[in-house]
Amino acid sequence: MYEYSVMVKTADLKPEALATATKDELSKGIGGALGGAISELSEGMDTFQGGGWEIISHQLTTFEHHLFASFLLRRQK
Repeated sequence: MYEYSVMVKTADLKPEALATATKDELSKGIGGALGGAISELSEGMDTFQGGGWEIISHQLTTFEHHLFASFLLRRQK
């Protein structure tokens, strides 16, 4: 039996960079932002709601110049 939770991390994407960025530059920028979010998430998972979580899924969403990364977590009950 598992219990589930969600963690959300955000990053700002610079609007001026988005307007002129190539596909490769966008990939690197989003990858860097996501890498930072995952690093923060990894550090916080040991203490988040008592710890013991594993990431089983994620979703990326953009709104204007914000990147939202939501992570579905689970742990043994």
